[in-house]
Amino acid sequence: MTTYHLDLGNGRTEALDGVTKLTIINNELDIDAFLDSEPNAPVPLWGNVLISRGDNRHEATTAWVEEVENTDTHQDVVLIAGDPANPTSRRVRLTDAWASASYHLDEDDDPDAFLISFTDITVEK
Repeated sequence: MTTYHLDLGNGRTEALDGVTKLTIINNELDIDAFLDSEPNAPVPLWGNVLISRGDNRHEATTAWVEEVENTDTHQDVVLIAGDPANPTSRRVRLTDAWASASYHLDEDDDPDAFLISFTDITVEK
């Protein structure tokens, strides 16, 4: 299983416990299979992805997640598949991303999970 990091920019990177339930235009996909394909498209691919946080948390991520649905917090974020220091690690850019209002899909099941919604997704090489 691939390890992932969430990069909010300016050195604000956090290791994640998991990245699951990637949904693009209402179709659920496996994130690793998505990365192995050539997923970039000429039209925006909007959707969301479920992120599970680990024990080592960056305060910038916490602040960003807590500003649920705040249009001022929309920004491009990057999911890094592998080591963030390795330039060959795949990078998934989520354009105009925000923490969704349903970020705690089931607080009893996983209180550390939140949903990121985005207006487009591209894989950087």
